[in-house]
Amino acid sequence: MNLIQSISLTIFLITIILIATDRIERAYTALLAAGATFIIGAVLPHEFLDFIDIEILGVIIGMMLLVNGAEKSGIFNSISVRILKASNSPTSFAIILLSFTAFLSLILNNIGAMLVSASITITMTKALKMRSETLLIFLAIIANFSGMTLMMSSIPNIIIAVEGGISFNAFVLNIAPLTMVLFIITTLLFLRVFKQETQNELIQNNKLAEHNELIEVDILTDEMKAQEFSNWIELAVRELRVVESGGKQTVAGLILAGTILGFAIYDQYSLTPAFVAMTGGVIMMMVFNKEPSDALKEIDWSTVFFLAGLFTMINGMVGIGLIEVISEGMLGIAGRWPSFLPITVMWLSAFPSAVIDNIPLTAAFAPIIKLWVSEGLSTNTWWGLVVGANLGGSLTPIGSPSNIIVLGVSEMEGRPIKLSTFFRYCFLITMMHLIVSTIYIYILYVVS
Repeated sequence: MNLIQSISLTIFLITIILIATDRIERAYTALLAAGATFIIGAVLPHEFLDFIDIEILGVIIGMMLLVNGAEKSGIFNSISVRILKASNSPTSFAIILLSFTAFLSLILNNIGAMLVSASITITMTKALKMRSETLLIFLAIIANFSGMTLMMSSIPNIIIAVEGGISFNAFVLNIAPLTMVLFIITTLLFLRVFKQETQNELIQNNKLAEHNELIEVDILTDEMKAQEFSNWIELAVRELRVVESGGKQTVAGLILAGTILGFAIYDQYSLTPAFVAMTGGVIMMMVFNKEPSDALKEIDWSTVFFLAGLFTMINGMVGIGLIEVISEGMLGIAGRWPSFLPITVMWLSAFPSAVIDNIPLTAAFAPIIKLWVSEGLSTNTWWGLVVGANLGGSLTPIGSPSNIIVLGVSEMEGRPIKLSTFFRYCFLITMMHLIVSTIYIYILYVVS
């Protein structure tokens, strides 16, 4: 390792530490890192635009525009009302909400999914006089692993799809079955916890709406409980105050469906993921915003600049041969069992994701795996990174944006979640997820 490579590695490690500790706003950290790589000569002026990776940023900006327009249409609030109306018990309410969050994480990134789902959950649980803490923790876990299902479901997936040339259909075939298994396991675990909590809540909140009187638990029949829950649902629906706008919601739904279809078939028509995402995003912006500036203000430009700086630093490391040096070191360990490489990469990427944002982690791993694949190692190694980077974020309360959103929303609403409680649930469940994923990857890519 020469002097420039050593300095570049130091810059990378300092950047990761600053991102993990959040001492400096992460966009500034990444931009400063990009500037530092330029100063040491790892990046030349004419290379900046090539290194930023416009393709990935195009997908992200397009999806942000798509989500913003869909929210303005009222389609998500309308779905919330339908969830409530479809619920005839606390258990069915929880299962539908878990399923809704999983669905949102498929069509949005998990940040957008949790922003919508957490807000809806807080509103509904308040109206239903139910505790939201455990439900929010499980929703964050579900958002994290559901976000690995489709090519555009999470930013790590977008990076992997572009760097690895992986299609939408490949994600569905390889990852969707695993996601379904993890969803079933997580839902069963949640119901076991939620049943006990709900019984306690019903004991504390036994009221009949028409009499507004407390009813003793021992004389509260199942029919009366069902009626009481129905009354709570009606109150919650009224509190949401959703204004129906069927035409707008239909249009938004069609644009969302068209964009997802575009991701499924883009490679058959020589299109790119960025073209599909930007097309859907621009159409949504034109339909639901009178002025383009209104929609552009809603884009998370901080994330865009963060990724631009990060890609510049990572690609600078590729250019000076540092990634190749790191790759040889990792391959020296993992390459002893090449058939187990997808599993090794999954575990190697999962644990750092517990403390480091999985976006920079994926950006750092992607060039390494790309180099391995170019040298003839299995392309299935990409699936190990997909699973590890997405699942690892659930190992700790600070491991993913979804978790942080849940902590922030619950605190703002006056119902803060203890980090010890969050950690107890998310660590044990995610370790179970990683073990199940190891078996899944072993069956699909090692013994087959």
